[in-house]
Amino acid sequence: MKIIDLIKSDYFLLFVKREGKVVLGKSYSNLWLLTAVLSATFLAIAFSNASLDYLSYKMDDPFINWVDIKNEYGEGDFYGLEYALDLDENKERYHYYDYQADHSYTYMFFGQEEHNIQYLKCRFFQNLNTSLVEAILNKDNVVKNWKVDNISDVNPNTIGVIITEEVMKKMGYDSAPSFIDYMSYAPGADALGFDLLEDEFARLPVPVLAVVKRLPGNVDMISTSYFYQQACNDNTYPFNMCNPDYAGNLTYFIPADLKMDRFRKIVEEVGVQYTESELEIDEYSFYSPELIPFRDGQFVIVNCFDDYLDYEELKSINEKILDELADDGLYRVYSYAFSDYPLTQKAFLSVHFEDLDMIRDFESYVRDTFKVRIEMSQINAKENFNAVSAMGNILSWVIIVFAIVCIVLFIVNLLQSYFQKVKRNLGTFKAFGISDKALISVYVIILAAIMLVAIIVSITVTWLAEGCLHLCGVLKDGVFDYLSLWSIKTGCSIIIIIFASTYTVYFVMSRLLKSTPGDLIYDR
Repeated sequence: MKIIDLIKSDYFLLFVKREGKVVLGKSYSNLWLLTAVLSATFLAIAFSNASLDYLSYKMDDPFINWVDIKNEYGEGDFYGLEYALDLDENKERYHYYDYQADHSYTYMFFGQEEHNIQYLKCRFFQNLNTSLVEAILNKDNVVKNWKVDNISDVNPNTIGVIITEEVMKKMGYDSAPSFIDYMSYAPGADALGFDLLEDEFARLPVPVLAVVKRLPGNVDMISTSYFYQQACNDNTYPFNMCNPDYAGNLTYFIPADLKMDRFRKIVEEVGVQYTESELEIDEYSFYSPELIPFRDGQFVIVNCFDDYLDYEELKSINEKILDELADDGLYRVYSYAFSDYPLTQKAFLSVHFEDLDMIRDFESYVRDTFKVRIEMSQINAKENFNAVSAMGNILSWVIIVFAIVCIVLFIVNLLQSYFQKVKRNLGTFKAFGISDKALISVYVIILAAIMLVAIIVSITVTWLAEGCLHLCGVLKDGVFDYLSLWSIKTGCSIIIIIFASTYTVYFVMSRLLKSTPGDLIYDR
């Protein structure tokens, strides 16, 4: 009997159902065992995929051609090196474009909630009109177009910051605000109506110039040297919240999507509630280019002509206005007292290489000539990544091969054990004229159906595990999941497993059915 005739026959479904039930084992034990092996395989693949993706993200630094030279504790001839970097002969010899001087520091910032305090590693450039900043603000690196339209038009004395999306999430923001709050050390500012954390720290808004996916050197934010200069001058200039001029001034940034009419209405209502005279909005008296954020909008001043209002009453007026409009992006800023302050400290020289072919020679030149050490960790990591990635891929394929071998051995053992019990039945089928191909096809169909169910269940288990980890917030750096199932490797594994299983059934059955019907019936 040919296979097509067998499939069309009345007893085919009954036969498949009966044999399939026996192959599945008691309480479907064989199916569950197969599913467990496949689930372990797919979980291993998913973990391998996620780990390699994460490693690739960390190692494949888009700013790898920018190499940092640290000025550590004044060691070596740092300023002699800076002079040497300007020489055209060195640029040609070592294949670099240019360099820039900058420095770094860690500052504290408030998150969206007051007690969410973040220590942000900051890096400060001489200015923002550089090729490195241009690379940072590449459209592929900027999040949702959250950046100033033209960085070259930003005032060089800005205290604005370029910050990573990851930090924004840590600070509790779902979307980028126009300003984030620097923790200003301002004991005594509560007497001016400012809320203080631990009686010491006040919120001081600084503009967000851009939100990006990554920054060079694994820092959290960058700004101009001017930010650093001003922040270092405690009790002077813009970062001092103990300035009474700040408290007595109600200045707001109104984003473009907040209608002025609505703002004016709220201010009028508050004026009636808190003052004997009205509050007046001055749309033109305040302009501070140092405070321009990435979001379009305007600055306005709310003037109060009630001479009897003290700082606490002004605070209440401000809180009432913000209660109504803060969710719409309204932000209180201050008439900061900006001042020039010369930069005397340089912590880094950042050199922009055309390629890394001469980086080892350059490192030797700098070390031997100027006794200055170059930070080579990222370069070393980049060089090692390919080897690590290859090893990771090999390991994941070893796991897959091991799983396939286990599945094949399981199927061989299962079929051999089963066919020992049903030899006589197979001999009888052959005696009645059912062909070997037809019998093989029946069992291939049975095992293929079992394998398909096991694959579907195991993939579902892995997918649910991936989803649970995601919902529970078990993420790496808020970017990568610990499990990543869907890949070419997963697809190849499924195809290989199905093919190997099918061939195993065919091979075992073919060897068994070489025997004559009499040999099978009488177990000869």
